[in-house]
Amino acid sequence: MLWNQSQQYSVELEELLKNRNVDKIKTMFDGRLSFGTAGLRAAMAPGFKRMNDLVVIQSAQGIFHYMHSVFGSSLNTSGVIVGFDGRFNSKRFAELTSSVFLKHSIKVYLINEVCPTPFVAYGIKQYKCCGGIMVTASHNPKEDNGYKVLWNNGAQIIFPDDKNIQKSIIEHLMPEDGVWNTEEIYSNTLLINPLIDLQKRYNSFIDGLLFPNLEKKKTNIIFTYTPMHGVGYPYIRNVFESAKFNPVIVVEQQKDPNPEFPTVPFPNPEEGKSALKLAIETAENNGSRIILANDPDADRLAVAEHPIGSEGWKIFTGNELGALLGWWMIHSYKKIHGKTNSKLVVLSSTVSSAILKSMAKLEGIRFEETLTGFKWMGNRADQLAAEGYKVIYAFEESIGYMCGSEVLDKDGISAAVKIAELAIYLEKENSTLSSALESIYNQYGWHLSINSYFICNDSLTIKKIFESLRRVNNQQCNYPKSILGGRYLIKSVRDLTIGYDSNTIDNKPLLPISKSSQMITFTFDNGLITTLRTSGTEPKIKYYAELCSDPENSSDVNKLKCVLNEMVEAIIEEFLKPHENSLIFRCN
Repeated sequence: MLWNQSQQYSVELEELLKNRNVDKIKTMFDGRLSFGTAGLRAAMAPGFKRMNDLVVIQSAQGIFHYMHSVFGSSLNTSGVIVGFDGRFNSKRFAELTSSVFLKHSIKVYLINEVCPTPFVAYGIKQYKCCGGIMVTASHNPKEDNGYKVLWNNGAQIIFPDDKNIQKSIIEHLMPEDGVWNTEEIYSNTLLINPLIDLQKRYNSFIDGLLFPNLEKKKTNIIFTYTPMHGVGYPYIRNVFESAKFNPVIVVEQQKDPNPEFPTVPFPNPEEGKSALKLAIETAENNGSRIILANDPDADRLAVAEHPIGSEGWKIFTGNELGALLGWWMIHSYKKIHGKTNSKLVVLSSTVSSAILKSMAKLEGIRFEETLTGFKWMGNRADQLAAEGYKVIYAFEESIGYMCGSEVLDKDGISAAVKIAELAIYLEKENSTLSSALESIYNQYGWHLSINSYFICNDSLTIKKIFESLRRVNNQQCNYPKSILGGRYLIKSVRDLTIGYDSNTIDNKPLLPISKSSQMITFTFDNGLITTLRTSGTEPKIKYYAELCSDPENSSDVNKLKCVLNEMVEAIIEEFLKPHENSLIFRCN
């Protein structure tokens, strides 16, 4: 029986078959696209290991049948919410997904225009859905698309739901009758477009986050905004108007969704100046000194500032922006409620700066560290809420921020609102974002970090690099003891791939392990913590390093910077050996 009724990639496949390109055909058809970090992500092409109509239908069927086994008849009444970004095929994939659920008489809230990823997470909680699906590949290259799945708590799926869904997909591969005809979904009474109502509710959520009595229109600050050819602009425009900000100046060349991403080599504002080039030009032409940038699905936020009297632009790192937003969320809470308490919680991931931990200690609130990824922070925030705690903020160094806990995922729209609000507040205090960051470090201790990555397209090379760090002999690991010939000693090692932690009594790590990804953390005797890990969605080896000072001993920042730079250079050369392993340096 012919399963695939789409001719979308038939020409490409015929060409591959005609040229007998066996290697490429194997990469497309040998196995299935694995259900990884909260869903699927791959290039759009023919084959079971690529994103295409058939794979989407099979995935939707697997998700439906697993959801039905968990929620039973309540799935029919509660339904699911589906959204999509502006990439090639995103709307088509969302319609096919809706068709599968409607086929089984399941209510579907299909956001019928491109939308930010956090709107799906928010919508799940607002409409009490059993889950949600967002068709997006975030900031990946234009050839890619993805399929992000969230559960009934509004957070990304984690174990065991992810593995159970993968199993259910395998059990329901044959497309069911009628699911290919997406034209019929729009006449189905179970299909609801919630966008107008959802936007109103989201604006109300933002109103609850706002700093009281701040006159946001009385400011000299002009905000420049870019959605990076993504979905963010109409949503930023709407929420800024609702929250009574002045309108942003948009980067015209990047204002509308464009799946070609014609003006940026990588549609990721985390890349820095190379991605923000047009935004900087627009800002300078309009007398604007602050840039807000979302990635294409608007769940991440980058910020740049041109401080008064400065010659250049300061592009904040994810950790620096995490510190600013963290301080502002705590300060806002104290302004509204009078004081903090031990039931308040802030979270960050294990590869992010420890600045939140330092803040929490001095402010008398709870701090928690999770594994890398908002799927862990979102689900932990949900658990903490069930225990009577209030999570007011979470962040990850890869420019992901969760302000409040109404959206249990990173949200670049609410983060943009809060950082704009902070900038206006600081202006009235004759301060800037850059000077406020320095004040934060002076108060809570300097937290200096260097984070970057190398590209490595060879999985065997990646495995070799990490195995060489473990130096396994007679089933015993022998990790490096120092760098630079013993100048800097390693105090402890945590390996979340094999499940080892030298800091615990039984050598078992407190955080969950994952054998499918590489992650080793080294703590040095001078306090530097560095983590080496692979990316879940890209061919990268990432490294994160942070050196902190105590608040009472943070005077010699330049010395701290020199030590950090020296150690990171040594870690790269001695542990990763980029030249020997033909690693590609990050270009910025």
